[in-house]
Amino acid sequence: MTKLILLLVTCAVFSSCGNSSSDNSSSDSGSMLPTESESQTSKKESNAITQSMPSVMVIPSDAMLKRMNCLKESDNQGVTSYSRDYAKSFIQDSELKFVIAEIESQFSNKGFSLENMEQTLKMVNNNNAMDEMEGIARDLRAELMNTAKPDYIIELDYELKQDASSRNINKTLTYIVKCMDVYTNKSVASITRANIGKTSQNNDVPGLVKEDFSNSIGELSTGITSHFKDLLANGIEITLRLAVLNSSTVALDDDCGDEEIGEKVVTWLKENTVNSTYKMVKNTSTEMYFTNVRIFTQDESGNSYTAFDFAKDLKKGIKNGCGLSVSNKTQSLGDAFIQFK
Repeated sequence: MTKLILLLVTCAVFSSCGNSSSDNSSSDSGSMLPTESESQTSKKESNAITQSMPSVMVIPSDAMLKRMNCLKESDNQGVTSYSRDYAKSFIQDSELKFVIAEIESQFSNKGFSLENMEQTLKMVNNNNAMDEMEGIARDLRAELMNTAKPDYIIELDYELKQDASSRNINKTLTYIVKCMDVYTNKSVASITRANIGKTSQNNDVPGLVKEDFSNSIGELSTGITSHFKDLLANGIEITLRLAVLNSSTVALDDDCGDEEIGEKVVTWLKENTVNSTYKMVKNTSTEMYFTNVRIFTQDESGNSYTAFDFAKDLKKGIKNGCGLSVSNKTQSLGDAFIQFK
């Protein structure tokens, strides 16, 4: 009996008997360190808050970049590609940074989370400095999206002009704000405003945008949140391409067990897309292409799930099911690409 009492006293002193005591020790003792259960709860709550409103990134449109000579087009075997110099655009237009800040402020007031393009651009440039030295081509827009992973791109275009036929010396502003689904590049909502500032005391772009955009953002916000609810309920929409290298001996109609490789891919899609939603638009022995592929917005841990993650899981399925050598060549958030070697 004496030994039992001594054991109970010892346990009480060191608080080491049972998991519940250890788990709550930090909170009970007033420690600033959270317990393991508190950390897990905080993580879940943080992910829930993050997903309650979408994140946006405001960027200048391609049309605006082209007017500033910050957009170069190149033809690669019939396919037009673009090289965007966002850093130069800030130099060309000294007001651009402030206009973006005004629009970001309005979205923040509506509860949207923000991904700042200029700060992300610095991160991307630092990460790719070595690649540029080695001459490796990069799609800067794709790099921005992959680094920041916003839910939506807010494309901005504006011009401040003076009417030569008017006696009013004030310049008027025309601006377009368009929201794009970052995964599909489809327009979700947009507003166009013209002849802003005819009678305004402000005659600079940031001031005019600040005056007018607060009255226009409601329409944008409604369109974005409605679209985001659909994504949360039915999954985000991506494309999926599977292609065989010219040097490969593999064909997508080769047998893999009791099914062809392509048939295995379709079976996998049925089991791993939201409500088995996808549309096959190309199916040959060397290439398969799917559009309207709906994937989950988050993985089981509550982290963001992108086309790259989807392709990674499909790659594992192909390797495990057929024992083939495949690579995940996905670059953008919304275009999954699997290559057979």
